[in-house]
Amino acid sequence: MAATLDKEFFGKTSKGEDIYKFTFTNGNNVSISILNFGCVVYEINLPDKDGNVTDVNLGFDNVTDYEVNNNYFGALCGRVANRIGGAEMTIDGVQYKLSRNDPLGGHICHGGSVGFSRRVWDYEIKDEKLTLSYKDADGSEGFPGDVTTHVTFSLDSENTLTMDYVASTNKPTVVDMGSHFMVNLGGHDKGPIRDHVITIASDKYLDIGKDFLPSGKTISVEDDKIMDFRSPRDLCGETLEKMSGECAFHHAFRFDKRGERKLMARVDHPPSKRFMEVYSTNTTVFAYSNHFMDVIVGDKPCKGGVVYQKYGAIEFMPMGYPNSIKMPDFPQSVLRPGEEYHEVACYKFGVAE
Repeated sequence: MAATLDKEFFGKTSKGEDIYKFTFTNGNNVSISILNFGCVVYEINLPDKDGNVTDVNLGFDNVTDYEVNNNYFGALCGRVANRIGGAEMTIDGVQYKLSRNDPLGGHICHGGSVGFSRRVWDYEIKDEKLTLSYKDADGSEGFPGDVTTHVTFSLDSENTLTMDYVASTNKPTVVDMGSHFMVNLGGHDKGPIRDHVITIASDKYLDIGKDFLPSGKTISVEDDKIMDFRSPRDLCGETLEKMSGECAFHHAFRFDKRGERKLMARVDHPPSKRFMEVYSTNTTVFAYSNHFMDVIVGDKPCKGGVVYQKYGAIEFMPMGYPNSIKMPDFPQSVLRPGEEYHEVACYKFGVAE
């Protein structure tokens, strides 16, 4: 049996636009809420081994904070997730200057200063599914072409949240979107994730260079054991700090088959027995351990008045190869008229036996 889907008023943007919260609830006491502002995943309420329900998704309490904060809590990153180096790109010999919004350097990050994450999306509810739609205009953030995007959300009886992404364009452009929601399976307010256990079903990852842009090299985890998560490993302090200095997870792990749904990663929280599995049709999963939380958010109270901490959550965002438009050897994210961008990401939640 599919989950029920309810709609309620959430707040208004600074321009007076109405924002709604759409809540899926299934028969397992699982409820997940989505906003039509930025396709934000607002709440993920999950029971633990004793049946106690907790929100495990980081975020804010109101529309204003989602508008002005740049941590992308729960938001859809697009047109292109991650960074495009130098905030410029060339398609078919034409160079495009993009907006520069990356605090680490002169790059565009997660689609720009507004991108998809700070837009109000149209909504449609049908057959207990929520479809959010937005038409991004030619020239938005410097990107060419009108891009029409539909994201369909659903929750099933097995606690799987599915995000089905479809996009089309009228000019050659780039599209590579992903959801930036972050979880702490102990509860969104529980602090560093050192008691979480991580599994990543990949034997290679993309090397990163300056400003976290891919260097172009692929590294086998056989040659870098600290990045080998093919078997479950906990995120104790030693693991986090040794992975990449003070940066820990900020890496895209490679998967070879595009268009085929496969298990990419799993997160376990042994104290509560909660778990999350990540499946996708895409070619990488971007792992991020929120090591900039204390810098970007600082001491600002977030959801429920909580001040989030460094390493306060883990994110696994399926996407294409980061910065691919600048890396000719990478699989490309160029979308042309008459083509359809279509990717699916699934997040299965549960309690381990």
